[in-house]
Amino acid sequence: MPIAVSLMPHLPLRTPRLLLAPLELSHLPALAAMLGDPVVMRHFPRPMTMAESEQWLERTIGRYQQQGTGLLAVLGPDGPAAGFIGDCGLQVRSVTGYEHLELGYHFTRAAWGHGYATEAARACLALAFAHTPVPAVIALIRPENGPSQGVARRLGLRPDRAVLHAGLVHDVWRVDRAGFAADALQ
Repeated sequence: MPIAVSLMPHLPLRTPRLLLAPLELSHLPALAAMLGDPVVMRHFPRPMTMAESEQWLERTIGRYQQQGTGLLAVLGPDGPAAGFIGDCGLQVRSVTGYEHLELGYHFTRAAWGHGYATEAARACLALAFAHTPVPAVIALIRPENGPSQGVARRLGLRPDRAVLHAGLVHDVWRVDRAGFAADALQ
């Protein structure tokens, strides 16, 4: 059954240090630098070229209209003045024949180790559970991607099963409403 979401009216999201807003074409240079970085993209098939990054950005912007959600630009700390440090958000993803709301995030190397991914992803999960009927949110994480697994654990996600996605094995991490609410209280 298709997932119906309409999260765009609830944007931008603000956290204590970050601003999450829809990606725009003006973000392309910083986005392409991040998606082209072989260290950032080590758990993906390969780094993206500028043209591939532009296509990725156009697909993401298209999801806002088609799915009512998508990955967002993460600006901060202290908002737009600090500039683009990554992307984070929710998108509708088909996994093993079923649609799920998937949490995803990528951050520049300079943003690693500051807790930004956890902060941004927590805001996205709160948005999902406040404004959609989904019973759970998933994240697709490569088995060797320890840093992303750490973010997922801090948010209350737990590994559920392994799947083949985009030709690569991914673990499906999952958190339901009750699990996220209980995690938020700790």
